[in-house]
Amino acid sequence: MNCYECKKRIKDFLNDSLNSKNCIAFVEHVKSCNECMEELSIEFLVNEGLKRLDTATSFDLERELNEKINQAYSKAKFYKHFALICSIVVFATAFILGVFLSTLFSY
Repeated sequence: MNCYECKKRIKDFLNDSLNSKNCIAFVEHVKSCNECMEELSIEFLVNEGLKRLDTATSFDLERELNEKINQAYSKAKFYKHFALICSIVVFATAFILGVFLSTLFSY
């Protein structure tokens, strides 16, 4: 992912609407690009800061952003691996069913 694509996807990331593949690419890019991380931090701070402006509670938005990044990355990796496992199971099931049916009808 390049910086232009990353910056276009910041709002989607903050709204948790990136698919697993794009989320992984986004997080990996943000972690390696200071400029995009700064842009993400600014957007997150503005969005979350405005939402919480009326509350009297204290908050650590930098820590929360880091948690959001880490959780999103872990979740996306999990779903990517889960999809791969499901694909393997479907393929194996189809293969076994094919073998079973071919032996059933070969007699």
